[in-house]
Amino acid sequence: MPNGGFSILRQATEQMVVSLRPALKHSYVWLSVDVPEDITMNSYPGPYGQVLTNSGAQRADARFPGAAGGVQLKLSARRAATDHVEIEFADNGVGMSQDVQRRAFEPFFTTRRNRGGTGLGLHIVYNLVTRRLGGSLRLESESGRVQPFSGSSFRSPRPRMNSQIPR
Repeated sequence: MPNGGFSILRQATEQMVVSLRPALKHSYVWLSVDVPEDITMNSYPGPYGQVLTNSGAQRADARFPGAAGGVQLKLSARRAATDHVEIEFADNGVGMSQDVQRRAFEPFFTTRRNRGGTGLGLHIVYNLVTRRLGGSLRLESESGRVQPFSGSSFRSPRPRMNSQIPR
């Protein structure tokens, strides 16, 4: 296990979510977590926590017109293969246009420039997932569609074993 790493994904996720809840509390954002207790990972808790924080904060700051009853976020994990875990962060927002999807992970790209957005949140998420955690990231979004969890979804298959994590 990496120095300071974690093994039980659910415990690590719950610890990270505790830090997200205060920010979400005042923004009409509800977060549900579905991470099975038996999934273990040999990974880095700091970068993993920052991925969750940046992903959650990006959604808390986003505007969700038409999201009846507020914004719902769903964080889930499942085994994707013998040595990988897929972590999904989905929401019930209106989705992203094709142009926004193409640029979402670019540094300094933001749709909130005049409202305090720096455009670094998802760029940092992308780099942490692909470089530090040894995973990949897939963005799925359908613009203009408001249904439970059809807004935007980030899927991130990540290695469970130390040998696949870059140093």
